[in-house]
Amino acid sequence: PVTLMVPFPPGSATDAVARSLGPLASKALGQPVIVENRPGAAGTMAASIVAQSNNPDGYTIAIAPASIFRVPHVQKVSYDPLKDLTYIMGFSAYTFSLVVSESLPVRTMAEFVAWAKANPGKIRVGASGAGSTGHVVTFLLNKLAGIALTFVPFKGGAEVLQAFVGGHINAVIDGGWAQIEKQGKGRVIVTFQERRIARLPDVPTAREAGIDLVASSPIGLVGPRGMDPRVVRTLHDAFRGALTAPTYRKFLETYDLVDAYLPADDYQKLGARLWVEEKRNFDAIGFKGQ
Repeated sequence: PVTLMVPFPPGSATDAVARSLGPLASKALGQPVIVENRPGAAGTMAASIVAQSNNPDGYTIAIAPASIFRVPHVQKVSYDPLKDLTYIMGFSAYTFSLVVSESLPVRTMAEFVAWAKANPGKIRVGASGAGSTGHVVTFLLNKLAGIALTFVPFKGGAEVLQAFVGGHINAVIDGGWAQIEKQGKGRVIVTFQERRIARLPDVPTAREAGIDLVASSPIGLVGPRGMDPRVVRTLHDAFRGALTAPTYRKFLETYDLVDAYLPADDYQKLGARLWVEEKRNFDAIGFKGQ
């Protein structure tokens, strides 16, 4: 069987997508695809395990979020994402929005900033780990708006949402926010996309609300370095075919994920670009993983 490592816990948006793609790819490969959850390290644990493997036979691969190009800049890791991974394909991207509890008396970004200034530290923002996209966005919001949000890290989106619903945090900036919004348990203030989300046309982007901040967070499939190109092509074709299935398309809609397919070469080029951009951004804003 092929083991597909997922960097977040069961119940997360990434886990749901993996479990929809697995059976579809399995049919094309003619062998089982087993989903194995390996949460932790801001979503880099799965890719880290694969990067340190000495067996590039293609039977163990991982879903890699954009944090693999970010975390090594702010903490010591045992892998190099540009040298120790084989890039199979990019397939999607998370959308990031600021979602707040109904208990917060804010409906616009201006009201959010004003309340945060009047109540420093009292807005507790949850996201998937230190060094994650949500963490960086929280840091940038503090810097750009002159506020003091309290960042609370979790192992994955499912834990973030549980903490939000349980009242342990009162704001979310993470990739799985759509579920709490659809259930009427959270209020979306802004989205950190280039354009408004089609499903929520009345929700402005952060830029439209006066905060010059866009968050990009692609996800894709990776394997150990040194994989045979023929094996890479076989895996690529199997998972590429699965991206057109109605069951997978439904999960994209459910979790407000972006359809962002990239072939192996283009995904690797994207990774190289993000590696440079993240380092430059961290240097510019003085982000040290706090």
